[in-house]
Amino acid sequence: MDVNWLGHACVRLRTRQAAVVMDPASRDAGFDMGRPGADIVTISRHHPHHSHATGVRGQPIIIDGPGEYEIEGVQLFGLPSPLPRDGGDAPSERNTAYVVEAEGLHVAHLGSGCTPPREDEAGLFSNIDILIVPIGGDESVAPERAARTVRDLEPTIVIPVGYDGPAAVGEQPAALRAFLDATGLSGGEPLARLSIRPRGLGEEQRVVLLEASRR
Repeated sequence: MDVNWLGHACVRLRTRQAAVVMDPASRDAGFDMGRPGADIVTISRHHPHHSHATGVRGQPIIIDGPGEYEIEGVQLFGLPSPLPRDGGDAPSERNTAYVVEAEGLHVAHLGSGCTPPREDEAGLFSNIDILIVPIGGDESVAPERAARTVRDLEPTIVIPVGYDGPAAVGEQPAALRAFLDATGLSGGEPLARLSIRPRGLGEEQRVVLLEASRR
């Protein structure tokens, strides 16, 4: 599986069977995701920064809410997830968190929030290999809350998204620095993409930083 970060909370997962674009963002989110091609699009929240499906090439199947789906050999599970209001823990509008199962990997994307679903009877979020979590930006949550979610879910790989690019050459964005400090993990040099198989996961938890790229 290949994982690309396309800016804001948008990522693309590419398997041998299909490509999944999650949370496609409009340009006014501060990033230009280009026009990525996909077979499947997931939408966590009906906001232009998370639901710009018309910016995706092809004729993708659009998933925009809770449910269980199987498309092109990819299993997807959507569960309602709290979306905190700015400055508090009270939920506001609906957010859907997704788990994608493909090629022996379990990938979770928390959408516009960073709190896992409160009702997860099937335990979908108890065995996550890769967690995609927003850590900053105008609708995302505080880095400290994102770090708490990482501790609760214990994924093997953590991919932070939803933060701005470097403030200066050689410097990490403030939200990213705060997130890494809160988790006690280091991120290393950003990658253009993450290419991963189950046997390459390893046992130690780690943060993988990705470069925001157009695809």
